Amino acid sequence: MSAHKFNKTEFIVMALGNIIGSGIFLASSTVIGVAGAWTPVAYLFGGLIMMMEVAFIIEMSIAHPVPGSFKAHAQEVFGPWWGFVNGWMFWTSAVLGMSSEITACALFTRLWLPSMPVWTLSLFYAILITLINLNDLKGLSKAEVGLAVTKLAALVVFIIIGAFVLFGVPIGGAEPNLTEFQTALTVPWEGITGLLGSMLIILYAYTGTGIIGLAAVETHDAAKVVPSATKIVTRTVVFLYTISAFLIIALLPTESIDANISPFVSILNIFKIPYAGALLNFILLTAALSSLNSQVFSASRMLFSMAKSKQAPLFAASQNKKGVPTTAVWMSGIVLLATAMLSYVIPQTVYIYTISASGVLALVNWMSVAATHYFYRKKILAESPEKLTYKAPFYPYLSWICFFTVLLSLLSAPFYPDQVPGLYSGGILLLLIGIVYFLIPKHR
Repeated sequence: MSAHKFNKTEFIVMALGNIIGSGIFLASSTVIGVAGAWTPVAYLFGGLIMMMEVAFIIEMSIAHPVPGSFKAHAQEVFGPWWGFVNGWMFWTSAVLGMSSEITACALFTRLWLPSMPVWTLSLFYAILITLINLNDLKGLSKAEVGLAVTKLAALVVFIIIGAFVLFGVPIGGAEPNLTEFQTALTVPWEGITGLLGSMLIILYAYTGTGIIGLAAVETHDAAKVVPSATKIVTRTVVFLYTISAFLIIALLPTESIDANISPFVSILNIFKIPYAGALLNFILLTAALSSLNSQVFSASRMLFSMAKSKQAPLFAASQNKKGVPTTAVWMSGIVLLATAMLSYVIPQTVYIYTISASGVLALVNWMSVAATHYFYRKKILAESPEKLTYKAPFYPYLSWICFFTVLLSLLSAPFYPDQVPGLYSGGILLLLIGIVYFLIPKHR
């Protein structure tokens, strides 16, 4: 265990850093292409699902704080096979998510270096972020504070400027256009298919919540700090995502939306503020790096936890004097380097493929969290009811509402055909992880 413990501010920053990333800054272009004017509703709906899942994680993590968090709790309820699958599923999803963030970093950088191949920039960022995560928690949290605050400020400033334009303040000749919303309201049922088809990408934008359970173990006075801190995190993220999506559609002409360019940059270019597009692009690059940084933290801690429980190579359980699981960080970084090379093989579609595959595994994990919570609450009440100092509301109904809503989102993915390869690859990875458990001798 590391000597340094996260305080409330550091916990909030790490959580925001892990959640807010390319899911809004870049993937929002793809979501708008699928859901149209229903995009803000999709982000709001996805945020409500995320809040349910987070409430379950907090309850279980406070009742039984253990390395591995929800993976360890799932193993208690469903046995070692599902614990193994759950842990490796989370780690694989995190690595694929990191690969998508690296691709986003490369795409942002190409605004200044258009001739530089995506795969070259991806490799550079993979090495950089691995080296940062070899620092201790105190150094890591300091690095994350700068990155997370920068992207939060970018979203807030964007919302303020967008609100001014929306209420008639002329900025660079930009004008609000609410006709898409008006059209959507006249034929609401026509937007349902697009909304459902976008949910895999929407929920991917919220899947960084796994860090809440993993970081809770390394947070000072977690039972008091984590619930209040998490309320700040979840409400902030849902508000910023929903309002930003609304303003993008209101301010950016549909023909100007490009899946390879952040819509935030496109809007600032319309505002004609000198150098604003380039400045925001730099901020978005730091935002993606922030999310990437936190995801490496999550992945390495999960791998470390699995090694401690003998469900991963035992050498991954090694730590340095500062308490950093260095081997787990290096292993996650090496696999990240390998997945980054996908940008060399399929440079045009690597982003949507990786977020789809990562999203599939992450959402299966969300379903696992919801099902685990249903049975884990019964277990705690029977054995140690005094440990339930925090309770997720509306038990048991909320557990199953979350489970089946996420399942519906997964089943709706084929409504957006570009997600299908990621859906298949995510399913195949899940199947392979489940089979590998039976091929590994138990004594290893």
